[in-house]
Amino acid sequence: MKRFLTLAAVVLVCAGLAPAQGPQPKSQEELDAILAVQSAQDPTLRAAAAKKLLTDYKNTEFKEFANYMLMIAYQELDDFDNMMVYGERTLEINPENPGVLLQLAYAIPTRTREFDLDKEEKLTKAEGFASRALTLIPNLEKIDPNLPDDAWLETKKEFMAQANESLGVIEVKRANYDEAAVFLTKAIGLQPQQNPMTHYHLADAYMSAGKKAEALTAINQSITLGGVPLGGGADAAKVLKEKIDAMN
Repeated sequence: MKRFLTLAAVVLVCAGLAPAQGPQPKSQEELDAILAVQSAQDPTLRAAAAKKLLTDYKNTEFKEFANYMLMIAYQELDDFDNMMVYGERTLEINPENPGVLLQLAYAIPTRTREFDLDKEEKLTKAEGFASRALTLIPNLEKIDPNLPDDAWLETKKEFMAQANESLGVIEVKRANYDEAAVFLTKAIGLQPQQNPMTHYHLADAYMSAGKKAEALTAINQSITLGGVPLGGGADAAKVLKEKIDAMN
């Protein structure tokens, strides 16, 4: 399931693609290269276009944008190693890029396994990204000055929800299930539109804590909202519900 795609517009502003803001292309050819990255629909083509921009225009002021788009492309290609490489390169350019912070804060714990030798190191890194995002989001400027204040507030609430969800997943991985439930419940309360994945994570936390009734409520809500497709017709939410139903 694709997540955090609403951040793309924010990052384009941060990277200087908003009209009359930030860096400007030095030539029409450079502008064309930037637009080729922005308009590429296929992640493989997007990655190629971003690498070409960085190669052909070594002094471009759009390095943050190109590296961010590479991170997104590799996320869509399910290439976590390269997603991390380009996400961290983006943060080297701008440590306060909200898109990267939120993307990595979620991606790291969801790919961290119980017996990874560097498990806590990974989770601590993700926790730092999520916490940093939470400090930045309240002060983010509007994507578009014409955007109504209430719409921008809802957008920022969604970003806050994403950060809290990541913190919840991190605590699930640490087996701090009660603390995880607090973060995940807060995320759900912030979401302008309910996300079945968040309810899935909450159900997982409750199940792991031995709270069957609460877990059933959460997983049923996830299923009602559309579940968590695994591909091939399978649904992770329904699989988890079977496990919860089997609890004593």
